[in-house]
Amino acid sequence: MGGIAVIADRDTATLFKLAGVGASIVVDSPEEAERALGSLIGKDFSVIVLTRRLAQSIQQTIAKFTRGKKYPVVVVIPGRGEPADYESSCKI
Repeated sequence: MGGIAVIADRDTATLFKLAGVGASIVVDSPEEAERALGSLIGKDFSVIVLTRRLAQSIQQTIAKFTRGKKYPVVVVIPGRGEPADYESSCKI
């Protein structure tokens, strides 16, 4: 397995792109996030980063794509305007 992909709002995805993450996908809705996640599954990504707001709205889709698989690992981070506390990041 290989790299890192990001599915996030424009500001967050842009920051990851500037940091060198080539697969930074900008989405504006949960439906777009589901399509983006589906397009990344089966490709060479070890980690897929999602913002908390998006991850909370597509929990079932994340579970469907990752159930029983070692990779990719889905990491949830706070997006723009979301609190950056540890406990809320762990509650998906």
